[in-house]
Amino acid sequence: MKIRYQYWASQILGWAFFTYLWSNLRMDGFGLRVDVFMDTDFYFHVANGVICTHLIHLFIRWQKLERMRFGRVFMKLWLAVVGATVLMVANMSVLSIWEAGGWTEFSTNGLKDRDGLSPTAQMIIVLVLIAFVWHLVVWGWVAIYFSAIQGRIKRQELESENRLKQAELDNLKTRLNPHFLFNSLSSIRSLIAEDPVRAQRAVGELAEAARSAMLSERQQLIAFGKELEVVKHYLAIEKIRFKERLRIEYHIQATTDAQTMPPMLLQTLVENAIKHGISKHSAGGDIRISAGREGKHFIIQVDNTGQMTEPSFEEGFGLSGTLRRLSLLYGEKASFRIGNISDSTVRATVKIPAA
Repeated sequence: MKIRYQYWASQILGWAFFTYLWSNLRMDGFGLRVDVFMDTDFYFHVANGVICTHLIHLFIRWQKLERMRFGRVFMKLWLAVVGATVLMVANMSVLSIWEAGGWTEFSTNGLKDRDGLSPTAQMIIVLVLIAFVWHLVVWGWVAIYFSAIQGRIKRQELESENRLKQAELDNLKTRLNPHFLFNSLSSIRSLIAEDPVRAQRAVGELAEAARSAMLSERQQLIAFGKELEVVKHYLAIEKIRFKERLRIEYHIQATTDAQTMPPMLLQTLVENAIKHGISKHSAGGDIRISAGREGKHFIIQVDNTGQMTEPSFEEGFGLSGTLRRLSLLYGEKASFRIGNISDSTVRATVKIPAA
């Protein structure tokens, strides 16, 4: 309904403005005259332009040309433009004949043999010239129409694409939180029989981590400081489990708290470091979390003790989900790498645009 209203408002106002400017063209120059609005011819020409171009609009809708490239539909559009121009000039001719008092008066008024041309030949030449001029005017309307309609179609496609991306992101987030809870509960379960007191402390840390995660689950992006808070609670659980076998270092720039990032992104990298690195070594190992701005990018690095024999994102959902979320949110502006940086250290690096 809104689009239809905008279309008719644009048609009427556009043709009214054009007709006003056209009516002020005189042999002695251009001048803005108010008395144009008192002339019934003004309203006739506005209606003539609206009706004839609306027929082109109906033809375009009928043939479904608005979603095609301009070059592919040129011939069909040209035929429509010619038809609309002929109708428009015919209407103007009928008005002129009627105002002149009939065909005889119209055809003889000011038309005499000139340079060997009869009045009829002169009239044909004048009509051809008028038709050519209005043919160009109608082509201008078509260009404006196609620009507007294809711009609206592109916006609709972008909105649909964004809605699909949002739905996929929401789905990814709902899968990430259970993934995080599963890993945490698995760690706590192993503590219950071994050390109930430590298991109780771990449940407390899990409650704090879950509370922080729930606060951010509805957000597309969260502050790095909030994400780091969740990660520290999770690492506190793992610290209770691994004791001195797990050593944690933080290298965080002071200005990073306000940097925005996808929720559970750092959490996923740390979980991966624990699952595929620390837990596979009887002596445990180190986890080093670094974050800071470098130029126009914000870089997060998670180093862990371990060795990757063959990088793969298919083992579990975490890393493949991370790649997909980065692609949906940032496209080619973000990157993710994971690999060995020494014989005993694996590094995961995420680069996203800096806030």
